[in-house]
Amino acid sequence: MDLRIAITDDLNSEREKLSSAIIAPFSKVGLNVGNIDEYTSGEELLRQFSAGRYDLIFLDIYMGGMSGVETAKRIRAIDKNVMLVYVSTSNEFASESYALRANFYLLKPIRSDSVRQLAETLAQQMQNRRSVAALPDGTVIPLSSLVYTSCSGHYVNVYLVGSEPLKIRTTHKIMEESLSKYEGVISCNKGVLVSLANVARLDGENFLMINGDTVPISRRKMTQIKNDYTRFVLNRIHSEFEKEQVCLLYTS
Repeated sequence: MDLRIAITDDLNSEREKLSSAIIAPFSKVGLNVGNIDEYTSGEELLRQFSAGRYDLIFLDIYMGGMSGVETAKRIRAIDKNVMLVYVSTSNEFASESYALRANFYLLKPIRSDSVRQLAETLAQQMQNRRSVAALPDGTVIPLSSLVYTSCSGHYVNVYLVGSEPLKIRTTHKIMEESLSKYEGVISCNKGVLVSLANVARLDGENFLMINGDTVPISRRKMTQIKNDYTRFVLNRIHSEFEKEQVCLLYTS
């Protein structure tokens, strides 16, 4: 997965330094830097921001106009899951960063060892997140429990294994931005996402889900989706085979 990143700083030179500094350390710990959007102020970022748009946002604390702290408050009111990193010449706002669930506090001037520590911290945090899925309203569910989602008016219904569906006021687009980052979650039809891990089988032009529901597959995307499903199943079989080989190695 490529990380969608925003860097917000009123100094162009600082944005360029940070953008260049993160690529190699992030790659070293398995974090692929995808698109990096740069903003000159908190106001500019917020005008473009929506829940699920970014995986990681860097916020300079001391900016002209809205501060990084105030920007973070407004971001958290919209998106409770995006990772936030404060960038500052002082650590006086460290307590505020904790209150706003910031993931890291990066001091200027930016040093390579600090960026390396940032990369390692974020990689561990993302590893911990992979067993759960974060929905746009901040609800966290076990990823293994997600069956599929469907859009109905201004709401998206989230169907779960062994639980009543969740009804969340959001759009399919925002839900897709939040969930498509997780392995095996794909859009199979207009307004519908499915978790391939919880497909019981392919049934003609439909997915039969493990909860008994039938989810139609878009005819336009039929070939691609069937290929995605086949690849997903083969990868799981390969992964399980490797685990068995490791177990045999340690028990022999």
